[in-house]
Amino acid sequence: MITKRENYLTVARGGKGVWLPCFMEDANMFMLPFWRVTDPETGKDFCGIRWVENEFGRMPDERYPAITEISQWRETVKFPVLSELDWEGMRADFLAHADPEKVNIAMLNTHGIFLIPVNMLGWVECLCAIHTDREELESFIAALTDFLVELAGYIGKYIHPDIIFTGDDFAAATGPFISPEVWHELYAPYMKRIIDAVHAQGALAEFHCCGNCGFLIEEFLKVGADICQLPAPDADLKRDKARFGSRLVLTGGWDRQGPGAMPDAPEAEVRRSLHTAVEEYGADGALIFWDGGIAGRSEDSRNKFRWLYDELHEYNRQLIEAYKAEHGE
Repeated sequence: MITKRENYLTVARGGKGVWLPCFMEDANMFMLPFWRVTDPETGKDFCGIRWVENEFGRMPDERYPAITEISQWRETVKFPVLSELDWEGMRADFLAHADPEKVNIAMLNTHGIFLIPVNMLGWVECLCAIHTDREELESFIAALTDFLVELAGYIGKYIHPDIIFTGDDFAAATGPFISPEVWHELYAPYMKRIIDAVHAQGALAEFHCCGNCGFLIEEFLKVGADICQLPAPDADLKRDKARFGSRLVLTGGWDRQGPGAMPDAPEAEVRRSLHTAVEEYGADGALIFWDGGIAGRSEDSRNKFRWLYDELHEYNRQLIEAYKAEHGE
């Protein structure tokens, strides 16, 4: 019988696994501590972003922007000196807690070249800067890219992950925040540099962008993404899946706006939503399951999570039994 790692990587490369791999359950995750708060007194990270957290996640505190003009990034951002980090210690700690049966995924960044300036400056000011102060914004994007490329090298050298996770939230529920022209002129060249650096470490590149990605799905594939994480399951994504087939490997698939996600959805509807995800995005493989949207600690949220993953486990149990019977195991 193959391992969880082997099954996961088969799917991550566009194949069909013995069972449906799960991002939440079949992966060891390596995350660098500096992407969290680096100053406990102020709650800020190395970009000067002050974070607030509740049961639904972490968001920048909009009351305290890190900068008021994009040019201020130079005096505000304090990039960690990567050569001074305890890489051997981080590697030892990661391996001590990692399940050797699972795939190893390293998170290159939790927010990136699009969202870091937004988080520092605010949405309106940053989106305006694309048009009013593009040269300075691009200088910041280039500096962030240089840092992430260097970071990918250290992760590859010390952690040796199967997959390196990168990306950015370029899209909202209604579509991309930027035009195709802005993507091509300002972001695509730098995203390609980052993904090329991931591939240089012998890892697959998983590109995160939740929301209604629209034209961006094809663009992510063009810059070299091997896996697209959490694009909103909608009519556009279905068309892209039909168009690109196994070239479009997805992490996600669960409809966060579908019947199974609605408040107080009945158990049968929640369980059915697992099968809908498989039928629409993973019938021929190339789907790594993740709900990516059940947030909070309410009884309704806990029930959804329990029912959904119980259905996943039962679905996979049947697939594994069928495989064993077919192969005489």
